[in-house]
Amino acid sequence: MSIDRPSAALGNVTDTEEVEAQVLATVKRFAPGHDLNQIETAFGLLRTAFAGELPGYQPLKTLYHNNSHTNEVVLCSARMLHGLAQGGRGLDSEHIDAAIVGALMHDIGYLMTNEEASGTGAQFTTSHVNRGVEFAKKHLVHISPSTLAATVKVIQVTDHRQHPDWVKFDNPQQQLAAYATATADLIGQMANREYIERLLYLYFEFEEAKLGGFTDIHDLLEKTISFYRLTKNRLDHDLTGLSMYLPHHFAQTIGEERNFYTESINRNLTFLGDLMKDSRQKRFERLKRGGIVDRVLEMQRPGVH
Repeated sequence: MSIDRPSAALGNVTDTEEVEAQVLATVKRFAPGHDLNQIETAFGLLRTAFAGELPGYQPLKTLYHNNSHTNEVVLCSARMLHGLAQGGRGLDSEHIDAAIVGALMHDIGYLMTNEEASGTGAQFTTSHVNRGVEFAKKHLVHISPSTLAATVKVIQVTDHRQHPDWVKFDNPQQQLAAYATATADLIGQMANREYIERLLYLYFEFEEAKLGGFTDIHDLLEKTISFYRLTKNRLDHDLTGLSMYLPHHFAQTIGEERNFYTESINRNLTFLGDLMKDSRQKRFERLKRGGIVDRVLEMQRPGVH
């Protein structure tokens, strides 16, 4: 039976154990001899860090760039690598690790140290990539220097404020690993069935980071479709259109050669376009998923932070 809802194919990204199991199974599918130790260790490090159990660090506090976002990116990255392998562009073992570990660490720069007393970490929006690189260099002690170097470049290309060519690659495999994960970062989040609701969280992160450009939450929602046009150009041109390989993964795993990520993004944008026709007062009534609107309205009440 054909899958009606793309979200059913994309799966649950709130359960990290489930995501890790899927990532490991996907890697084994296209690289059966791959040693999973480095990926498993990175998952463990991230779990410890996000929970506030890593000495010197607080728990992850950012609302949008949270554990589920990391999960959706690393899962999409693994699927992307599978699709690339099926399409004749597979990565070697070192760069499989770099792509997956880089996906896991790409937003670790939002994590705050114990000395950083105020804020949620969103104040580091413009510097989180560099902070993430420093975290990786300090804590990824279990991977080889060459894999670490490639992982750093994967993290750097997820800085979507810059053209990818700001990063200088040592070889084509490094570039492909970085472009695959950067692609997964963009399409993984925009395909999430709660993406439109989660934009409300993103607004608060931008406010904390003092990134202007939005007068209020509704302004961000209204500008998202235009933002996607820029994102699509980055995906198709700057990042060389790698999402075209994703249907190979789904053909192998569920028997349907479809890009469920693109389908889900299109559904989200269609819903958003329809939502923008409503008055601002009515929009929140239609944003039901994840209990996000209730939490946002609570945050907006006087005296609530």
